[in-house]
Formats: sequence, structure tokens, C-alpha cells
Amino acid sequence: MEERMEHRYAEEALSHYHIRSGQAVLLRHNENMTFRVGTDYLLQIHMPVEGFRTGHIYEGTDRIAVYGTELQFLLHLKKQGMTIREPIENRAGELITRLEGGATASVSRWIDGESLDKLELHSQRCRQIGALAASLHRCAEGFEGFPVIAYDRRQCARIKERVQSLEGCGLDFTYFKAMERACDAVGAALEEVRGEFLTIHADLSPSNILETKDGLVAIDFSLFGVGHPMLDLANLFGNINGLASRQGIAEGYREAGGTIHYRALDACFALSILSSVAIHFERWRGQDWFEGRLKRWCRESFEPFCAGERLFADDFYVIHAGNRR
Repeated sequence: MEERMEHRYAEEALSHYHIRSGQAVLLRHNENMTFRVGTDYLLQIHMPVEGFRTGHIYEGTDRIAVYGTELQFLLHLKKQGMTIREPIENRAGELITRLEGGATASVSRWIDGESLDKLELHSQRCRQIGALAASLHRCAEGFEGFPVIAYDRRQCARIKERVQSLEGCGLDFTYFKAMERACDAVGAALEEVRGEFLTIHADLSPSNILETKDGLVAIDFSLFGVGHPMLDLANLFGNINGLASRQGIAEGYREAGGTIHYRALDACFALSILSSVAIHFERWRGQDWFEGRLKRWCRESFEPFCAGERLFADDFYVIHAGNRR
């Protein structure tokens, strides 16, 4: 039943485009329903899967207008020479298509490539990932689109409210108190470096990077926004295991002209975990691994950061992890 519903949305969306009929294949459903259409197009319907909570992220903004800014940002990156999934206009000459029932959709050109989460992340690839992040940050300079999500002190306050709403769910209340304190501490730290903010991907991970014949390409900018560039590195560090991998990413980032701000990196690493908990809590809470991981996050990240301690050493060793890894 759900699959038929998803494809009905796809059929309605595609009827608004000058696209020759092609089978719409559902690739994944997270913050969007994402389809490959034939061999040339990618369709995204902006409707999160059940349990994927993003309302707090967009609070105070026009969500549909943010989707439009995302596509303008992609076009900006293309003008700067980056390879991106180029958005295309619908029959009305618009980049965003409104569907019956209130959902919206967008279509972009397909890029052939292999997602990095399906490939070995050896040292050369890690350096290339770092270089991609630096290139993205360099090309983002000068973009002033509005409205956008802001990964700032106010976003931390919204995450704190979301965490507070989850208290009483049966998990140890000390985890929630640690997260709430961390929201305050991260927000204060980000306020200190707000002058370094620019437009970032904000969800950079191996699953959102393709290896193509022309090099690495960042995809899925649906959570993009204004924030500190270290948030992109923090998300990479959180999704790619191993000290050597972190060092390779940092090396590639620096070689491509990026500068690493350690205090901001620590704040953004804590923010990346807090954001993930806020978004995925309902989906994660029933899984066997979650409570143990949450306890570890509190011990290794939230509590040390609130105490003013470093999370990453200069060589990107996770200081409070207990083992050098």
C-alpha cells in the first residue's frame, strides 16, 4: 500500500515536467522520497518518512521557500565550476512543483556514480573527501540566498526544546539533562564564531557523496543551511570510522585550502550528534544499540564539551573515547 502511494506521488509530480515517460524507481525515503526516473533524472518529493522529525529545523521559516533557496544554491555552485545535480524547471518555468495535498517536488539531472558508502574508504579517498569539502566551502562563498536553515544558537535552542519533549520516555533522565546542557554550551560556542559562517551542506556523509568518472560529487543538499564549515567535517567524522580516516579527511581539506578551527569542530561534532538524536529519536529508541550509544555520546562528547574540554586532539584522536582509534 505504501509503495503504491509513493508511486502515485511520483506520477503526479512528473506530470508537471517535460519529461518523456520513464519508470520511477524509489531509491530511498528519509527526509524526501527520492526516485530515479528513467536514465536521466532524479525526482525528490519533499515528504519525510514516518519518524523522521525535521519540524524543529525549519521552525520560523517558510519551508517551501527554503527548498527554493536550496536549488538556487545548487545553481550557484554550478556557476562556480562544481559538478552538481542540476535542477530543472517544470512546465510552468518553476524549480519547485506544488502537488495536491500540499507536498512539493523537484527534479534534477541524474549523475552516474557510486555512493561512497558502498566503497572502501582508503586513504586516497579520504583525502579526496576532505578536498571536496574544502572546494564546496570555497565555492559557497558569496552566496546570500534566503531563507535558509541556520545552524546557530537558535537552532540549538530548538533542539533543546525537542530533547525536553522526549523526557519521560523510559530512558535515564541524566542522558536528557546532558544533552540539554550541551545544547546551551554548543549554542554559546557557535555564537562566538558566527562571523565564520557560510552556506554549507550540513549532511555530508559517504551516502551523500558519489564517486564519478570526473571525481567526487556531493549530492542531497536537503538539509543545507548557514553554519560553521566545521559542521561538514564533523558530520564526516561522525560517519566515517577510524583515526586514520579522520586524519586523511583533514589532510585533504587543508591541502585544498581549508582551515580547521578546533573549538568550532568540537562544537559542531556535538551539534551533529544532538541534531541526529532530535531527528531520529523515534526510529532509534527501540533499537538495541541506541541506549548504549547515547550513554557513550554523553560520556565522550556532551559532558567533556560542557566542561570546556577538547573533544579532538590536534591529530584528530577522540580524546575521551578511551582507546586510540
